[in-house]
Amino acid sequence: MSDNARYDLVISGAGMVGASLALAAQQAGLRIAVFEKRSAAACAAADPFDRASLIATGSMHFLSSLGVDPALLGSAVERMRVWDAEDSGGIHLDAEEGGEDLLGYIIENRRLEQALHTALEESGLYIRYGREITGAAPDGKAMYITDASGTQSRGTLLAIAEGRQSPLRKALIQAPIFRESYGQDAITATVWIEKPHRHIAYQRFLSTGPLAVLPFSDDAHGRARASIVWSAKQARARHLMALDDARFLRELHEAFGPQLGHFQEIGRRSSYPLSGLHSSRYIGERSVLLGDTAHGVHPLAGLGVNLGFRDAEQLIAAITTAREHHDDWGEASVLRRYQSARRPDNLVTVLACGALSHLFSNRSRGLARLRDLGMLGTGVISPVKRFLIRQAMGL
Repeated sequence: MSDNARYDLVISGAGMVGASLALAAQQAGLRIAVFEKRSAAACAAADPFDRASLIATGSMHFLSSLGVDPALLGSAVERMRVWDAEDSGGIHLDAEEGGEDLLGYIIENRRLEQALHTALEESGLYIRYGREITGAAPDGKAMYITDASGTQSRGTLLAIAEGRQSPLRKALIQAPIFRESYGQDAITATVWIEKPHRHIAYQRFLSTGPLAVLPFSDDAHGRARASIVWSAKQARARHLMALDDARFLRELHEAFGPQLGHFQEIGRRSSYPLSGLHSSRYIGERSVLLGDTAHGVHPLAGLGVNLGFRDAEQLIAAITTAREHHDDWGEASVLRRYQSARRPDNLVTVLACGALSHLFSNRSRGLARLRDLGMLGTGVISPVKRFLIRQAMGL
């Protein structure tokens, strides 16, 4: 069975990155089809890991251009405080020093995904839920695909945004994949805090891994909350997950410090293993990778989904330029421009986040002094500090 349509762009995966690409493509006037293996009910359900992301200023601009306003979805971040638990070194990053009002917004991943799906429906494009692409074969000027329902479609280009375990990446882009296990699990949860967060994002580097305490929206009763991402060596993470709520909150307060007073209550705790990933190639014949399918980073910098949004922006820019010149945007020459624009940035971020995690989790006194001097220098040298702030904002 065939749907008898020729699409300019076929997208596999309707997560945050795939859905944002679909919205941008819709705005650009492309004929698109979006396939998502999850059912509509599964997409609308709560995230079992309660994950949230720092949507940086650069990504905010991108999402706003798509008609999705991050200010309506999460809590603003105006400042960031980063310090090493072993020494006195620390960095204070303020948005105004980077020429912006905000560093970004902390938004629940599922809430942002649902907002993107709603925007797609309102634009007249309906996601094909429960219809995973099970077969894809390039042939001349088109990519021929088959979905789980047995329906066949064809498109000029297939964009793969399925996540780290993508079957299509394995089938179509047979390139070496860099993988690194960090030997850590991330514990995520929402916590109720004694003192208001004042729109400050905190990150403390412990010997067992980084602990992020991020500003979150107040609850329905106006009580202040924060979102935590506690990355810890796996034995430590298992110990923490086994504690009852009261004991966990005491351990959290001991690890974090008094900045927000006592942690008063905690929601559901979840954990998942952490690793780095980077594909040595983003492009194949009439196929292209973006988001977590191409790269995965440690969550310590909150950069993961922002890198994916930059991928989506750059891919649409490459396609738009090709259309303006009446070029075939599924051709390798066009896709190489996208790869050249995104791969170096993503690779540096993957390696840097992994290196930072190892550096700050090392108990060596020599490295502790080096970390301290590095943080002190960063805090004093204004051009370096401004650069880091602009990087954190994705600008």
